[in-house]
Amino acid sequence: MKLKYVFSSLGILICLSVFADGVKPAKVGEQSPDFQFADKNGKMYSLKDFKGQYLRGMIFVCINVISGIIECKIGLIKNAIEKLKKKNIAFIGIATDLDKDEWIKFIEEKALKGTQLIMDRKWISFMHSYDVATIPRYILLDKEGKIINLNMPRPSNPQCMKILKSLKR
Repeated sequence: MKLKYVFSSLGILICLSVFADGVKPAKVGEQSPDFQFADKNGKMYSLKDFKGQYLRGMIFVCINVISGIIECKIGLIKNAIEKLKKKNIAFIGIATDLDKDEWIKFIEEKALKGTQLIMDRKWISFMHSYDVATIPRYILLDKEGKIINLNMPRPSNPQCMKILKSLKR
């Protein structure tokens, strides 16, 4: 069972390089590529829904094979959200999972905070737009949707909190 997920993840990375030709990855300082993904209730969100707030995004997969890896980061992310709630930072998680039911179960069991979204069939161009080769990937956007950091330090790295605390309200 776990092997199936390893090959699925590997297939995702191969598809990124093969099918996303022609889509140029975004760069720091540029306007972030827009997105439109749904939460567990089907409500659609796009970049404009977070305008006026810094946006700390995490692209992840919660399939069984790596959920243990993500598990240790969840507490750190929840802690960061709590500490920084007065900083005008929107925390979003964007899952690459192909199984929506598995994803919903995961976010409910882990009581994930912030806005939790799942990618649809447009995930290849989205992942390529942000030059995502590995997951999880942490991204930081400013209040106008411009890219501050395409590869934020992980929550376990003290530099992550330092960067987030330095943001102006």
